[in-house]
Amino acid sequence: MSLFGKLDAEIEIKASAYKFHEVNSKRLAEVSKLGPNFIQSVDLVEGEWGQEGSVMCWYFNFGKS
Repeated sequence: MSLFGKLDAEIEIKASAYKFHEVNSKRLAEVSKLGPNFIQSVDLVEGEWGQEGSVMCWYFNFGKS
């Protein structure tokens, strides 16, 4: 079963703008290591990591698990 929709959240980030951009544009496979309480994993579905037009599947943790 899949859930589609919009998710809005505010998260305090303790990193420079450069590092934030680097992780969110080129190193998405490492995102789950940086925030394991919130993000289980990120899987590449189509395309190449860090390339425009790639499709990824994000697995989030909501609430306590």
